[in-house]
Amino acid sequence: MNIGQALKRRREARGDTLEEVAYRADTDASNLSRIERGMQQPSVLLLQNLAKALGTSVSEIYRELEAGSRILELDEPLAADLAKMQRHFRHLKPADRVLVLEFTQMIKRRSKQQTSQ
Repeated sequence: MNIGQALKRRREARGDTLEEVAYRADTDASNLSRIERGMQQPSVLLLQNLAKALGTSVSEIYRELEAGSRILELDEPLAADLAKMQRHFRHLKPADRVLVLEFTQMIKRRSKQQTSQ
């Protein structure tokens, strides 16, 4: 995964369009598209503007990039599923997030029980 892919993943998770993020970052959509496709690297200033437009920091994008790279090395389908879940999870109310986490823990316990039988 590269910085452009991390930016795209963050943008899509927020439900923002290329145009919306580009406008807030003071660039154009075609420039952002080239960055997301890995055809161009953003300058430090543009990366800071993009992070701000995405409601995050440059360091958080790099943390996500590093974590995503580790996940991708382990399991490509898992990374895709996690990205989908993140997009949905972001829009849940805090109480519903707790329910989702409890549900996944319950499934994990059930799965362990089934494998031990």
